[in-house]
Amino acid sequence: MKIKKFEKEEDYDRIIQFLRDNYSENKNMVSWLPQRFDDLLYRIDVLYHDERGQERSSDYIYIFEDDNENIIGLILPDGDSFNTCIKNGYENIFSSMVDLGEKELKPLFEKEEDGSINFLVVSHDSLKYQQEELLRRGYVRDEAGDYDNVIHPQETNYTIELPEGFKQVFGDNLVDGMKSVACHYGFHPEFDDGDLTKENTEGPLSYQGRKNSQFFKDSFESLIVTDDGDICSYSFCYVDMVTKTAFFEPVSTREKYRNKGFATQMLHGAINRLKEMGIENAYINSYDWRVKVYNSVGFVTEDSIGCWHKKIKT
Repeated sequence: MKIKKFEKEEDYDRIIQFLRDNYSENKNMVSWLPQRFDDLLYRIDVLYHDERGQERSSDYIYIFEDDNENIIGLILPDGDSFNTCIKNGYENIFSSMVDLGEKELKPLFEKEEDGSINFLVVSHDSLKYQQEELLRRGYVRDEAGDYDNVIHPQETNYTIELPEGFKQVFGDNLVDGMKSVACHYGFHPEFDDGDLTKENTEGPLSYQGRKNSQFFKDSFESLIVTDDGDICSYSFCYVDMVTKTAFFEPVSTREKYRNKGFATQMLHGAINRLKEMGIENAYINSYDWRVKVYNSVGFVTEDSIGCWHKKIKT
């Protein structure tokens, strides 16, 4: 087995092919979607490095290869978390991955007062062998977790029903800055003063960064807006026409527009478009109460995800 650090010019295309092959075999989110990998490179990296002044996740991607230099696994840091994607039949490399992660990924994590870091491993609960290894190493799973949710657009037929004065749009004619600010307000309602024209310190660069993804040309935004131009809900849908998959990230509703069913209509409008495009499976990740929201929209939860923590001395 060989281990090497990710070099974009040499490794990008082969990683995308590895992820597509893995997805074709598994048909679930245990295998990272190719467009999620691009989200890490073009949005997460910009968010953490260019906007927050922290380390780039892509500088800590590691590739595990067999003796013929075929990819058999990836360490994929997503901000301050350790994630993996492993080819079926090579589950035994997970222990080596954690060894390497605990040693090399420390700069991604904020130091605590005693000099230690709270190392976070993200693992699907369906991967029992990973749970056993993490327990053996002294990791503790959070009570709360994340969830993978999927919907099959070809099996749906949604009608968009909104109150008078509101409409579902795909964002093509809306100003980028306003969309970015509205999305930011959805996650940080404490900053929402109703002004969508000002520039936020966090969000605009990462919003533009994802345009560098090869998937951007087929991807799209779905929004709910008022007739006078106020943005209520925002979502972005990454699309890979090769795997015929879609991935929603992010989904956001401003606080003053919540509990009105706008997120449902926004996502239903997007799913209708995905159906027209021939997309077979659309995925969304959720946590805490959001899983119930997405279930009510029509997404089915197919796996749960554990956040495993252990203090490590630096």
